[in-house]
Amino acid sequence: KISGATFNEPRFPLDLYTPRFVKGTGREKVGLCPICVESEERGGQNKKLWLSTKFSAFNYHMQYSHGISAFSAAPFSPPMIFRTKPRNQVTKHERSQVTEGKCHKCSKWIPLETIKDADVKVKEIFWWKHAATCHHGSTVEGECNVFVEDNFYQKI
Repeated sequence: KISGATFNEPRFPLDLYTPRFVKGTGREKVGLCPICVESEERGGQNKKLWLSTKFSAFNYHMQYSHGISAFSAAPFSPPMIFRTKPRNQVTKHERSQVTEGKCHKCSKWIPLETIKDADVKVKEIFWWKHAATCHHGSTVEGECNVFVEDNFYQKI
């Protein structure tokens, strides 16, 4: 139990997207991130992160911090294959080559990093942004075992 919060039933037992607890109503409604609240051993951060459900903060966080699809409630499928593509007309502080991944749904090559020669906070952000607009819940054929098969998993 979490003080002041209401349990929010997930769509199915292994739903990684739906907040398990919510507080407030309407414009004030917030959901607890079901990933961040988990222990570090289970891939979380052991912290309670409440995000607005009304203004898409929860949706944005789940998709672009954790790579969880709002449609399937599971992780986005990764690229099918990777390639490194050289760039022409490279200026100072830009990469001379960019890594790309091929999408299983649209078959396009998607840049997986910025052309700027700098690190980003969430490396997968470019792929996840593409996946959120393209995949709509579709997955790579034969994809499975995206869950940590621990004691909790065995109970479900």
